[in-house]
Amino acid sequence: MNLILDIGNTFSKYSVFESDRIIDQGTWKSKDTVEEFEIWIKKNPECESIIVSDVYGIDNSVFELKAKCKVVWVSSYINLPFKINYETSQSLGSDRLSLIASAIIAYPKKNCLVIDLGTCITYDFVNKNREYYGGSISPGFSLRYMSLNTYTSKLPQLKFNLPKNITGNSTEKSIHSGIYFGIIGEVKNQISAYNKNYKDLTVILTGGDANKLANQIKNSIFANHNFIAKGLYTVLQLNTN
Repeated sequence: MNLILDIGNTFSKYSVFESDRIIDQGTWKSKDTVEEFEIWIKKNPECESIIVSDVYGIDNSVFELKAKCKVVWVSSYINLPFKINYETSQSLGSDRLSLIASAIIAYPKKNCLVIDLGTCITYDFVNKNREYYGGSISPGFSLRYMSLNTYTSKLPQLKFNLPKNITGNSTEKSIHSGIYFGIIGEVKNQISAYNKNYKDLTVILTGGDANKLANQIKNSIFANHNFIAKGLYTVLQLNTN
């Protein structure tokens, strides 16, 4: 039995693999991950190894003490199924490394652009020869709403609401329009730029906010909920076998 743990800024997703098959899945609040894991490991002492992709920043030593089995932390220093051509590889977030590994496993020998729509929007490119070159990072939906309220004196704090028109006839509707259509325009522009150099580009959309772009981004693939888990499981095998 192996545990795959993807710790995000707000939620942690876990998947349990046995004989290359997912037998259990669940979600914890990231701030409660260590406590929830302690409960889980007591119920599953037969766990052989764990891989953790962590952007939240849990205490590694405390986690490993509770684990009592091999723990692999996703970073540029472990065995990965691709070559990193990135100037500051040590600064790469585990989330971006996990996405690229997952893209390679799911779409081998393809030029892939992985777009992850979460707190931030990340764009990561890996070519068909498994060479990772980097990409882009920009604010996601929640950060854009928050920044308009935080850094202005009069704009309200809003939550996402799908605009019906690009022309907003109130302040609230104008904010919704600016954020929604601004992100759509950004995503389409990124895809267009990569398509100019890679005609056979495979575009993968993932992340908690990917569903907000449904029916808006043509010729793209919306990753299923096991996309990251299967990629991380392969990385775990590379570092334990």
